[in-house]
Amino acid sequence: MKKIHVTLLTSSLIVAFGGVVAVISASVRSRTLATEKASIKVEQQVPNVKVRVLHAEALDDQITLTGAIEAWKDIRLSAEIPGKVEYQGVETGAKVTAGQELFRIDTNALQAQADQALAQVTLANREYDRIQSLSGRGATPLRDLDNAVAGRDVAAAALRSARIALGKSVLKAPMDGIVDTVFRKQDEFVDMGAPLVRLVQVERVKLKIGIPERDIPHFSEGNRVSIRIDALPDRTFDGSIHSIAPAADAMTHTFLTEIVIENASGEIRPGMIARATLVRRTYPDAIAIPIFSSVNLQNLRVVFLEHEGKASIRPIETGIVAGSLIQVTSGLVPGDRLIVAGQRDVREGEPVHVTEVLE
Repeated sequence: MKKIHVTLLTSSLIVAFGGVVAVISASVRSRTLATEKASIKVEQQVPNVKVRVLHAEALDDQITLTGAIEAWKDIRLSAEIPGKVEYQGVETGAKVTAGQELFRIDTNALQAQADQALAQVTLANREYDRIQSLSGRGATPLRDLDNAVAGRDVAAAALRSARIALGKSVLKAPMDGIVDTVFRKQDEFVDMGAPLVRLVQVERVKLKIGIPERDIPHFSEGNRVSIRIDALPDRTFDGSIHSIAPAADAMTHTFLTEIVIENASGEIRPGMIARATLVRRTYPDAIAIPIFSSVNLQNLRVVFLEHEGKASIRPIETGIVAGSLIQVTSGLVPGDRLIVAGQRDVREGEPVHVTEVLE
């Protein structure tokens, strides 16, 4: 019986001891897990940031203005005499050269009138020569000589008038260009002043914009201009200021400015909307930062810098805005490590975790 009791007692002690060990182990595991969670929580509180190493670089102060493309030259030619269109030499879209014949209006009839006037001149000259010879011998009164002179001069004037009308009956291209519109067709009757054809010159084109009066001191003829055209979004074209109006528009207070753009390929067409970017001034050694990297704090504009894994706050003063960048005129120097992502989660002197460094 004693042996049995001892065995039972021993078994009870073993079970009790095992329970104690299990409780202790559970407690240790609980404390370890809590410690690990606390450690993870601390690590999670350190914000992740991206930094950019600042460099001095050239920064352009630009202005972008919108306008419409126009042909370099745009001429509407009209009839100088009334009559029937005897000849139409061009159609819409045709290329023409300076001096090329485009229209004829009653040319045959006017040619006949010019020929008749020439014959009258020939007759008047012969009559003048005959009377002058007779007058020289005293065989005719001076009155006859005066009449012969007047008849010669009238005939010469009539010939000049007929030739002028004949010249006006033939319409020629005053320049190289492209026929944009034909207003009259062959065999139509036209009045004096009726439009016949419109010619445009597009080997070069011009863009008209209005420069605000506050900006006009920065620009002059010959300044280079960068051009973007909505219809050709993947291209950038070079232009230059051709002329600036001497006076501002009374309504808009802007100065009409013409920009010339070379267009040998003909891909730029009149009527296209274009945007001209002009440089007011260039800052050669500027420090520029993304606008979103700065924050307003108690009426101050500040940025956050990273140094040796900790954040620091830095007040700044700013200048011009260039797209998504803003010029910093004081507060930053080349080499500073600017926090450009995650800056709203950092605090002065607190650690940060740098995930990326941008140069």
